[in-house]
Amino acid sequence: MLRSRLSRVRRLLHDVRTLATMSRVDIVASRGGVIEEEVLQDLRRPHPRYKVVGRKVVGAALLPLDEFRDVERYLANLRSARKRVRRASRLGYTVALFDPNERRSELLAIHTSLPERQGRPMDPDYLDPRATFRTGPDFDYVGVLRKGAVVAYCRVLYAGDIASMDRVMGHGDHLADGIMFLLTAGVVEHVKKARPETRYVYYDTFFGASAGLREFKTRAGFRPHYVHWKREVEPRGRRR
Repeated sequence: MLRSRLSRVRRLLHDVRTLATMSRVDIVASRGGVIEEEVLQDLRRPHPRYKVVGRKVVGAALLPLDEFRDVERYLANLRSARKRVRRASRLGYTVALFDPNERRSELLAIHTSLPERQGRPMDPDYLDPRATFRTGPDFDYVGVLRKGAVVAYCRVLYAGDIASMDRVMGHGDHLADGIMFLLTAGVVEHVKKARPETRYVYYDTFFGASAGLREFKTRAGFRPHYVHWKREVEPRGRRR
């Protein structure tokens, strides 16, 4: 009990220090597209406890893409991530885009490979074998494959200046092989090549995440930011 309390106190003190030192940035999350407007609304939705701020404003986990030229430079200063990416590659894992609606059984196998994630049971939506996945020009699905099967994946949603990572999931039997670091490196490489105008990879927030997920984000190069999410509607004729 005492150890648990001390751990919570240490974490609170760390959060206070983080709040005092995190960078503040303005980021365009919408240029008027339908999906972008949905994303912006979600990012700005009031925090469930602290109503005066948006739920994804304080401690947003961002990876600034203008800090490196390619995925090799991205990994250059991330020793732990680089080591795990190399391990996964040596073991035969590869990264590729895929159509989730053609890989439902593989994704279901990922979702059911562990009884819970981050200390919580899986959302029922993830356990529906007939689930359909939203696709279109605003989405990419990046997967880690082993022997032709998807064993880790995430959905990348493009909105304004961000590529947002969500549904980040790996098969429990393969996590020790470094597949989640390979997946993140694959997202970075794909976004840098396919969407060079993108300024940030966004992966939810640091606050509210488990200690393990915070550590993963930090090792993968994400940093907490205080973000002013904004709309920037382009003049007619210039919108993509």
